[in-house]
Amino acid sequence: MKYPYKTSNFTLSKLSIFFLFLLMLWSMWPWFAWTHAGFMTVAFGSCFLLLRLILCTKDRNNYTVVHSVLFVIFFILLVYFMTLLRNATGLMTIIHFVRIVMVFVFVMLMGKDEKKQIVAMVTTLYAWIVGISMIAYFFVIAGGNLPYSIVRVPENLFYPPFRNYGLFILPDVQHNLDIIPRFRSIFTEPGHLGTISALLLYINRYELRKKRVLIIFISVIISFALAAYVLAILGYFIQLIAKSKRIFKSLLKIITVSALLIGIGVSFYVRYPENIVSILILSRFEHDETRGIQGNNRTTDDFDHFYETQFLTSTENILWGMNLSEAEQWVLFGRGGNNSYRVFLLNNGVIALLLVFLMYFSIVAIATFTLWRLGISSTSNFEYVLSFT
Repeated sequence: MKYPYKTSNFTLSKLSIFFLFLLMLWSMWPWFAWTHAGFMTVAFGSCFLLLRLILCTKDRNNYTVVHSVLFVIFFILLVYFMTLLRNATGLMTIIHFVRIVMVFVFVMLMGKDEKKQIVAMVTTLYAWIVGISMIAYFFVIAGGNLPYSIVRVPENLFYPPFRNYGLFILPDVQHNLDIIPRFRSIFTEPGHLGTISALLLYINRYELRKKRVLIIFISVIISFALAAYVLAILGYFIQLIAKSKRIFKSLLKIITVSALLIGIGVSFYVRYPENIVSILILSRFEHDETRGIQGNNRTTDDFDHFYETQFLTSTENILWGMNLSEAEQWVLFGRGGNNSYRVFLLNNGVIALLLVFLMYFSIVAIATFTLWRLGISSTSNFEYVLSFT
């Protein structure tokens, strides 16, 4: 439901969405969340829950329980499996479990209008943050001087020291492959910025005529993050299929565009091997004997060896995971440098991964059933199904 302007419900709704944005921002690991992140996320999450509980008692019609019940069930099972079932069942673990579930459940049960407001607020505030930091970044790259301090990620030796300009950060030690420092805004890695921006592009349907969406699109480009490029392109292809009434024609367009991109990329890399795009993006597709391609470098050699010799050799570990603590991972693999789906599998196993798939499958199933019940064509309104995810 859309609350009337300047009413108590309107104010509570806006405040709750703002606290949700802060909770999301802290989870993206900006430089100011490196310390006391746990306390701040608990504070923001608690404020969000309190405001939503007040709204819930005042307006019970704002929650679409029927359309989200399966998702909520699978999400609770997933979090229960990853916390209470496999860890110590102390009071703090139970509180952590309840807080995560309640925040996610309240978001999923919000009405359609409030979900649109979440997208609008998150996109706008994120674009302002990225846009301002982008201006400062270009100023410094062009030779300008701004005051900065040297900071480090606490208890993580993988990351180098950073120059903290406040509005953005840059590594104090330049990587030998980087012609210029990659843009990361206030976030720890360019990949963090790029993937968040790519997802927001998809949510906003690539409407580049809007300034905020255009800013986010530029941030993807100058992050030079391969994962962000892949996500942005795949998302655009999905949008293309969703908007098309002729799926075969859209698939033909996608195949043609993909072939052209591959051809242009190969030709560009052969002709300009020292170009920044060739070094930071295209070179990562080169063949590697151990990893397949050079871009498959999200885990360390120590982790890969442990994964193959200890995890994959045990059926019990594959099913239930090994549930290694952070301290154990530091001892085995070093502090940082392992960021891959295999880390999730190692810790949680195939059972947890199956619950994740069921969770998202439930959204598609609910949306498909809703289309059938309303008599809507699933081909021409495929995007309606995707909107539930």
